[in-house]
Amino acid sequence: MTATLFFRSIERAYNIKPGFATDHLALFMTNPAEVGYDEARAKGFYRAMRDRVSTLPGVTSVSWASGLPFWNNPSRSIVIEGAGQRKASDKIATVVFTVDTDYFQTMGIPLVAGRVFGDNDREASVPVAIVNQALAEEHWPGGGALGHRFQFAGDTTWRQVVGVVRNANYTTLGEAAQPCVYLPLRQNFSDGMTLYVRTAADPAGVLVVTQREIRGFDPNIQIDARTGGKLIDQVLWGARVGVALLGVFGSLALILASVGLYGVMAYSVSRRTKEIGVRMALGASPSKVLRLILRDGMLLVSCGIAMGLGASLVAGRVLSRMLFGISGADPQSLAAASAALFAVAFVACYLPARAAARVDPMTALRSM
Repeated sequence: MTATLFFRSIERAYNIKPGFATDHLALFMTNPAEVGYDEARAKGFYRAMRDRVSTLPGVTSVSWASGLPFWNNPSRSIVIEGAGQRKASDKIATVVFTVDTDYFQTMGIPLVAGRVFGDNDREASVPVAIVNQALAEEHWPGGGALGHRFQFAGDTTWRQVVGVVRNANYTTLGEAAQPCVYLPLRQNFSDGMTLYVRTAADPAGVLVVTQREIRGFDPNIQIDARTGGKLIDQVLWGARVGVALLGVFGSLALILASVGLYGVMAYSVSRRTKEIGVRMALGASPSKVLRLILRDGMLLVSCGIAMGLGASLVAGRVLSRMLFGISGADPQSLAAASAALFAVAFVACYLPARAAARVDPMTALRSM
């Protein structure tokens, strides 16, 4: 039954909306600093690659951002201006992304309020940031974060909130909403960045040409390329392996249980041959004998399924954090597993019961 929970969990996982559009998306991880780029050269590389890739056929939008989705944990804490005494408890742990202009358009993350980053958000301009809904609604009354300021713990720079965007998944698929801060690349340089490319058609078509453009600029820069679909597959890889193993062992357990049940029922019928002969000699019809044997066998099966349901509820509660989009007590999963077990057990009981119904009462009585 636990295996059924994981099967449905994987099925539901591919329908979970992570807060951004994974289709028609290609990603290229780079780190110019690894080949000796200083900040000035890295900035030139970022600008050149964005300009080159944006002109490729089939490309609709391009942007840079630090890190990959699903591989980000809260890394920095912020203190909100006017929040009172700055204690450790006042600090809010947040996920932090450094992004270039057009990032939210490229990722398909909707703007809820305010504006996105623009070309005027430079080093010499007012330090700005964009926050997600989880941070805005939890720490500013009514979600009115626009115009308010915060600073990172240990930093002296106050940053003004200029926009609020919809929540996305940052650490794992289907996670609970957690606070996130986005910083403009031109105000917050990062030497390791990922190029996000949105395409009009299959993103696999731009993987080769985009890597060719990057290597044409500098063949020494290492590239790790993947599509949005591949990214989701990688996130679910561990769960899929677990489901496959559970499926194999669950099938073996079902087969062994069915063979064992058949053996027990066959042995029980052989021990009751004389009783069955007497019943039939006294007028019991084959159908009544069949129902009698089936009733006794399925009573045991029902008790076993009930105990299995209880164990599955306990196991589902323990493993609930590993499930996507369903609870550990998902009724459809438990009902489907119970029905499958009941059907297999019915067959295992029916075969010995049918054999009992065909017993010749005279033969059974002579053996008494």
